[in-house]
Amino acid sequence: MMNNARQTQDLRSVSLADIGEADLLRLLAEVASAASNQSLVVGPGDDAAVWRSGSAVDVVLTQDAMVEDRDFRRVWITPQQIGARALHVALSDIAGMGARPAWCLATLCAPGATLLDDVLEIQRGLVAAARDTGCALVGGDVSDTAGPIVIDVAVGGTLDGGRCLRRDAGRPGDVLVVTGTMGRAAAGLRALDGAKLTASEPSRTLWEAALLAPRARIAEGLRLAEAGARCGGDISDGLAVDAARTADASGCAAEVWLDHVPVDPDLRTAFSDAWVDVALGGGDDFELLAALSPVVVGDLLRGWPTHLAPLRIVGRLVEGSGLELLTGEGGDPLAGPVVSSRHWR
Repeated sequence: MMNNARQTQDLRSVSLADIGEADLLRLLAEVASAASNQSLVVGPGDDAAVWRSGSAVDVVLTQDAMVEDRDFRRVWITPQQIGARALHVALSDIAGMGARPAWCLATLCAPGATLLDDVLEIQRGLVAAARDTGCALVGGDVSDTAGPIVIDVAVGGTLDGGRCLRRDAGRPGDVLVVTGTMGRAAAGLRALDGAKLTASEPSRTLWEAALLAPRARIAEGLRLAEAGARCGGDISDGLAVDAARTADASGCAAEVWLDHVPVDPDLRTAFSDAWVDVALGGGDDFELLAALSPVVVGDLLRGWPTHLAPLRIVGRLVEGSGLELLTGEGGDPLAGPVVSSRHWR
């Protein structure tokens, strides 16, 4: 192991493109550990932080940014959709912890040439989403920038009865379940960017809506926590990345069974051999992934409310490390890694 001085020297010539998002977050968490506190129950590395206050209620805190031309393009999204999407993206982390949202703060950085009406419409979209989710907009900030529009949202929430979904709480033998359908937002992005896809118009509309107007799975996260789930998180970087992240945090390996992954038939057809990359690596699903004891999963699935996003088994945690994609339970491994869309890679 290199000493701190040597490590600092070696890192001075390393760019973000060299290390990628995962290693950057790991290094930032190492630095942040010096500012830890005994009231911090869950710190950097999970979807959100959990803070134990003087009361009996644990507070959940998270923050998420959207950058123009990286997370959205103004040619295919309205200002109101930008505001609503920014809040739901942040709320997805709250949902991934099994928490209930309470308040939010929003910061907008925009060039001086930005139209006032666009800014007000972004705010209206954010406020409408906050009202729909019971989340009070309590303040924020604005700033001038020479670059693209950036909207950054911080959200605070609470845990019901102290129940929390954590990335590091999985165990070998746990069953992996997901809400909703994988790959729709990634397919929507490709459609909006002009890809020629062989898909029905209803499918294209559904995919584009998944990208432009995601809905944080707040009720689903609360239901999972209430049912006894202890391990979980949101799926923002794609099922393959987030399943691997959950397994790594839990000190085990993950199997994902491709024949169990919920994917639209039109998506498989439209993307042919690349459907796995789109469905498991495309990102922006904002669904939930949880690891459950096999003792409780059957009852949970049978009693899952029909008004919530469907809940389906997609794999399991096993002894070992890493992620293995199999054709099915006990099936053959997939050749080659999933191509995922992540920052700086």
